[in-house]
Amino acid sequence: MTQNQEEILHRLRLAGIAADETRLQVEDRKGRILVHLDGDRIAWFPEQSEGRVGIENERRILRLIEKYCAFRAPRILYENAEGWDVRAMVPGVAATDFLEQVRTDPRGARRTGAALGRILAEQHLCIPASELEWLARVPGPHSAAIANLPKVIEDSRLLARIGRALEHWEEVALHVSGPVLVHGDLGAYNLAVNPATGEVQGVFDYGDAVFGDRHQDFKYMQFYGPEEQVMLDTAIESYEEATRIILDRGRIRFFNAIGAIGFLGLRFGHAPEERWCGRTLEEDVDWTATALEAAGF
Repeated sequence: MTQNQEEILHRLRLAGIAADETRLQVEDRKGRILVHLDGDRIAWFPEQSEGRVGIENERRILRLIEKYCAFRAPRILYENAEGWDVRAMVPGVAATDFLEQVRTDPRGARRTGAALGRILAEQHLCIPASELEWLARVPGPHSAAIANLPKVIEDSRLLARIGRALEHWEEVALHVSGPVLVHGDLGAYNLAVNPATGEVQGVFDYGDAVFGDRHQDFKYMQFYGPEEQVMLDTAIESYEEATRIILDRGRIRFFNAIGAIGFLGLRFGHAPEERWCGRTLEEDVDWTATALEAAGF
């Protein structure tokens, strides 16, 4: 056991929280430490001041969801004055076969889309705006990712198209009508599903949440094969039925393109053939080019 793990166990025990040291799993997460505990619990410990702010912000969001929404998200079980906390995880497993389901199982894609549409309707409508005004307003590609793009690809035409999209992004980010709680990174890796039925159990990881444009929460449901639109179509239908708000598919495609650009830039330092975040460099380039074309760039 490392010194870090011993310190974590000591702090947990001082707080009266039982932990099995033989099953303790610890991960470094960009200024924070994620600790997997038994009993479907996790703990977050800050390593840096930014990490503490991130943990506190997400904890505040999770409490708002618990207060105003019926869908499942992690619940705060314990909060320590030093900035760390213990949370109950959403039951289920990560949706690891999500893309396969979207592409090959229309029935499963419809089921998932309908569930996500209902979840987002709650998340966007039930939490009062007055409770969210402290949140950041403008999400977008990480500045370091953008700076690294010329080091990742040499295609001058694609870089020019990316530049035009990013210029448009700056305009879009400043004009958001009716901002809501946006998860910001709603992809398969942040969904918990029932392993037996495939039903969506809930959503986790609100670390990128902002008070912004509702369309952003649909961006990672956008795929480009004709048979791959079922989930997004069903999510939009479910959402519009619940909210009576008509979504703009053009904005969803645009945000998908911005997401692709961000992932492409964050590839810096990874080998072209490495499946980083599930894709090779060739696949990331293809996604970015396709998404830009679909968005009009």
